[in-house]
Amino acid sequence: MKQWLRRVAIAVASLLTMGLSGIAWYGFSTPTLDRLSLSHTLIDATSIEGKHLLATASARADFDQLAPYFVQQSRRAFCGVASATIVINAILHPQPPVTQSTLFTPAASAVRSEIAVSFAGLTLEQLAEIIKVHGLQVRTIHAVQSNVESFRNMARATLSEPSEFLIVNFDRTTLEEEGMGHISPVGAYSAETDRLLVMDVAATKYPYTWIPVQELWNAMNTVDPDSRQTRGFLLVRASGTQPIIPQNAEQ
Repeated sequence: MKQWLRRVAIAVASLLTMGLSGIAWYGFSTPTLDRLSLSHTLIDATSIEGKHLLATASARADFDQLAPYFVQQSRRAFCGVASATIVINAILHPQPPVTQSTLFTPAASAVRSEIAVSFAGLTLEQLAEIIKVHGLQVRTIHAVQSNVESFRNMARATLSEPSEFLIVNFDRTTLEEEGMGHISPVGAYSAETDRLLVMDVAATKYPYTWIPVQELWNAMNTVDPDSRQTRGFLLVRASGTQPIIPQNAEQ
């Protein structure tokens, strides 16, 4: 009987170890290349049509600032982390550049630790606070606080100037993509097609993508189960600079 119990205990311990190892691997491993197809309403920025939209975009100042610093997320839940590093580097040009590891300074880790983010990601508010501790100004706007017309106007104005940047938090399933909540910076706006260029940091799965403003808004106007608030977007700029859109003009 004792021998049987000992074998059971060893088996349970082995299963627990394997389970914890699997969870750790998932949280800390680099996403593998697995290109997925886009919905028919979305446009791959590397396609002929996608390249045309960028070349003729009515607002693309931010794309030229962000592209040199673009990185794909290094862990499965690091979409917010990658987005933050891209925007921080584009605004501050620090030497050496901020990386997805060095982003977690003591002040940033006090908001949410690297380990916690590795397994559960960041809410919009947490991402804003981490960017703030790196010396930038951030306006957090949840979808419930705005509307699609206001979002379009703010996005167009922001993307026309190199001094302010737009990060969006949206639900992938609304766009018929694989996954749930996601975060990425936006690089350009096409007035010709009323689309925004989302520079998707999950680059192993999806390319930069032109998304209709209404569809992106619908994907942001969803509830994040972690924060229990609607998703939304961040407007990020250097400290001491004036916002392109006055706060009282958001509605």
